[in-house]
Amino acid sequence: MSKFLLFLGCTIPTKQYAYEISARNVLPRLGIELVDFPEAGCCGFPLKGINKKGWVYMSARILSIAAKKGLPILALCNGCDTSLRKIKDILKHDEVLRNEIAELLSREGIKLNFNVDVYHTIEVLHDFVGIERIKALVVRPLKGIKIASYPGCHMLRPTDIPRPEPSGEPKKFDSILSALGAEVGDYPDKGGCCGATMLPYSPKHAFKLTAIKIKNMKDFGFQATTTSCPYCMEMLDSKQDAIRAEVGDDTLSIPVFYITQLVGLAIGLKPKELGLNLNLSPVEEVLERLGVSIYE
Repeated sequence: MSKFLLFLGCTIPTKQYAYEISARNVLPRLGIELVDFPEAGCCGFPLKGINKKGWVYMSARILSIAAKKGLPILALCNGCDTSLRKIKDILKHDEVLRNEIAELLSREGIKLNFNVDVYHTIEVLHDFVGIERIKALVVRPLKGIKIASYPGCHMLRPTDIPRPEPSGEPKKFDSILSALGAEVGDYPDKGGCCGATMLPYSPKHAFKLTAIKIKNMKDFGFQATTTSCPYCMEMLDSKQDAIRAEVGDDTLSIPVFYITQLVGLAIGLKPKELGLNLNLSPVEEVLERLGVSIYE
């Protein structure tokens, strides 16, 4: 059994509870041991463009505590995964900043150590659990349902650091969906931004970006979509009413799931064990096809 420190970040435990619920119920059934990481705080990603040193410090703190525990980190959030990996690279190459961060951490009694592996949900499912094991555990295949994988921009970029999926030809996400029995495929702007980072200062343009994603998915015959990023989930799942109102298109409706929720459904878990009652998009459309009630 592979063991990971479960790093939730700040968005998941404050707004996107379904991701944590489904991850905690699904991953152990796949042979993944999750170890709580209560000492970890925000990765600092929201500070990236405002206070670089603050951003670096916050991620370096998480990496250093994890390194002392001797376990790799599982970052559920795309932004957290990107932040932690980028800070590892920055600290490796910037000696001046590395010494500054080391001094700041020493005030907390923490020794700087960024020699720790960081993995994302998609990597854990694809590389550690493996496609064949996932297939073997499926008891409720998603047969006949065409599902659009939406990786989100930070799963693919920046390309100067290791990413869970290669930006040029991402395949892991769709391989997992195929293992669950779903139909997969490509669509325009599959690797584009969902608009979440624009939401605080330009909601109108953020909603238009998300609207384009949903329209492309529906135009290409997809009946649902799935992501592994809490920011993307918020835009695609909980903002559909606002998006329809902004662009004036009532057809922009699609069921949205976390990938952990779909894996859970396929291996036989009940909707409430996956937090599906917390999804705001019409997930009942897919559940009905599987013969499952959201109230189970």
